[in-house]
Amino acid sequence: MKRRYYKWYSATYRLNAKIDRLLTITGKVVFLCAFALIFFGLNTRSSMLFAVFAVAIALLAADALSLMFKSFDFEFERFLPDFASKGKRVDYPVVLRKTGDKNETENLFYEEIPANPLPAFEVFEAAREPGEEKRNSFDRKMGYYRWKWLIEKNCGGKHTEFAVIGKKSGDGIIFNASFLPERRGKIAFGGAYIFQKGVFGLLKRGKVIENPGSFLVLPEIRGSFEISASEGASADEKSEKVRETTETGSGFELKSLRDFVPGDSIRNIHWKSSAKSGQLRTKEFYKEVDTGAVFFIDNFFEEPYSEDFEKILSAAATLLDSMQKEENLPQFLFVGKEPAELPDSSKKSFSTALAMLALAENNPSEKFENCVEALLEAAENASTILFFTSKYDKSRHDALKKLIGSGISLRILYAGEAEGTSDLGEYETKIDFK
Repeated sequence: MKRRYYKWYSATYRLNAKIDRLLTITGKVVFLCAFALIFFGLNTRSSMLFAVFAVAIALLAADALSLMFKSFDFEFERFLPDFASKGKRVDYPVVLRKTGDKNETENLFYEEIPANPLPAFEVFEAAREPGEEKRNSFDRKMGYYRWKWLIEKNCGGKHTEFAVIGKKSGDGIIFNASFLPERRGKIAFGGAYIFQKGVFGLLKRGKVIENPGSFLVLPEIRGSFEISASEGASADEKSEKVRETTETGSGFELKSLRDFVPGDSIRNIHWKSSAKSGQLRTKEFYKEVDTGAVFFIDNFFEEPYSEDFEKILSAAATLLDSMQKEENLPQFLFVGKEPAELPDSSKKSFSTALAMLALAENNPSEKFENCVEALLEAAENASTILFFTSKYDKSRHDALKKLIGSGISLRILYAGEAEGTSDLGEYETKIDFK
């Protein structure tokens, strides 16, 4: 039955999309009135219902005639940003050009079209709409609200129409469009619908122009999110780990001498050694610095979507934002088994980390018990691990307790409700944005 519902909903979505490209909201009302009055107003020419029906038909016919000879041979180019933030409107320029002699750029409208918003059947079957358990048995069985939620999630936001008003340039026009992202991740456009409205604003006529485009929406960065210094402090100062940098500068110590290569600074040439060997030798420096923290995002879940998972990603992004301002980004970011090294606290490293969080997805093919070695690997190169999870169950509690018992400095940040009682209170922080 679920597959049958899926086919019904897919066909209905395609039909509604076609209707939306033919009729404005006002046009839908007039068309429905005319359609309904066929059954009630055609029995006599003296009835008021017939008069209303005649006016509705006349308005629709006039709109259709006003659009009959319009041409829509256009091409366009949009200039999307690389990154955007959830909940913040994205404004971007669009260049619309004519490709035919009969085209006009006056009274045009522009609307982005999402790239294939229909979810796969497997996703429709496995996904759970937030709060779905509170719906009645009929709604849960039909899955309509789940389908509607998945469509909205795939679209990434509301696609609205814009009047093409801007600056003319050669055979085209430059104007601004905007989009409000409502989720993180990649948002893709498949093309745009360029159209005009009839003289009474009831009908639309235009052309769908394919032109793929996409941008990345970063997780929401909240106002503040802090962890007290006492939480998770299982490592003292003597056990702090350090790593060597290969940069030069004040406070760096001499590490070794090596042959000079083009591009090395002349200031670092070791002249005494060079005179003895007959070849230019240069000095290499190093400085021991604290290895810092490692962020570990737990994504070993079967659910394709979870509000709590979104919450931990937002918490991680908020902490990264705070640490970047203090020039103290973590050394590594793990999303499950996938690591990304953050060599410094530059904006480039910060963008890399946020992009990784933006694209994070749950991994149903792995179980958390089989992925503890990734945590152990992370611990080898870190002074502290910040472990983010959206499902703090008994298996995770027991595994993390063993890691803490082995001397690993660990802080546990979880969303939702913890399963059972825990004896790791000093290492735990519940993510609860007010």
